[in-house]
Amino acid sequence: MAWLDADRCLVIAHRGASSAAPENTMAAFAIAIDLGADGIELDVRRSREGQLVVIHDASVDRVTGTAGEVASMSLEEIRGLDAGSRFNQRFAGERIPTLREVLSLARGRLLVDIELKVAGIESQVLEAVRGAGMHENVLITSFLEDAVAASIAQGRGIPVGLLKETSDVDRASELGVPVYLPSIRVLSGQIMHECSVRGVRVIPWTVRSEEEARRAVEFGVHGIIADDPTLIRSALGRS
Repeated sequence: MAWLDADRCLVIAHRGASSAAPENTMAAFAIAIDLGADGIELDVRRSREGQLVVIHDASVDRVTGTAGEVASMSLEEIRGLDAGSRFNQRFAGERIPTLREVLSLARGRLLVDIELKVAGIESQVLEAVRGAGMHENVLITSFLEDAVAASIAQGRGIPVGLLKETSDVDRASELGVPVYLPSIRVLSGQIMHECSVRGVRVIPWTVRSEEEARRAVEFGVHGIIADDPTLIRSALGRS
């Protein structure tokens, strides 16, 4: 199954199963597999020496309790931090993973939505995807239009999606993306209609309640990004 030919609504675990484990950790991604997710969403930045690491924020503060900017830290420094204890002591010792590690885990098991948090890393991310043999199972996404445009130009068929907090289907169409990812807060019948006319798939984020999950399913979206994959599976009637 690939992103653009899936014939059912995809269950996508936001930063892994982040309701059950520390976000963007190997534990969260492994639990997403156990919970029956079709795919995972993750965030990528670059360390000081240019290594691709999976973390949402520009700093490590929130997830590790230690001060430091990702772009100013070496991979060794980043990997030496505990990214699990702040979530729960059961996850003490969980590390901030590299993109390569996550792709290795996901291969043959999960689709992967890679959100680019900074521009300028597109070619490196695409190279890592191809090197892992995941080019048919990856979606590159970003709020950053420069990153979206560069990914389209260099992707050689790897699908790219535009993330938006507001409704702007026209912009997605102008950029030529096959996937539009609006906030669940702005998802509407109008968005679904406009995307349908353009042949664009719709995958809203981040669903955190049963009501939001049911509403997304009723709209007929192509995938749903949620912290808890079981929430979406329930809304879809999947055991």
